[in-house]
Amino acid sequence: MGWSQDHLATKLQIVGMEHATRKKVCKIESREVWVSDDDMLFISRVLRVDLKDLFPPKIIGAKRLYEAITEAKASPYGCLIFGFLFCPELGAWAANISSTVASV
Repeated sequence: MGWSQDHLATKLQIVGMEHATRKKVCKIESREVWVSDDDMLFISRVLRVDLKDLFPPKIIGAKRLYEAITEAKASPYGCLIFGFLFCPELGAWAANISSTVASV
């Protein structure tokens, strides 16, 4: 997609995520904030992906969901970031997240 954080924030505002800002997008990318159910829906809508695509296959296919989520939360990258990286529809935006995570 090749979107900037500002562009993504604007798209999120258009679909109804009123508190979306470049700073909020940055904090989501760097896993500094909790992402609400509502925000997940806005993100999936803007990125044109299924909600489940925002999570890694390990979470979606887990037989022991609690353990899979706990393990992902313990990771410095978190569930959402791995979901972005595994979602092929995100293209350049996922690469941007990857480079952001790598620089931390």
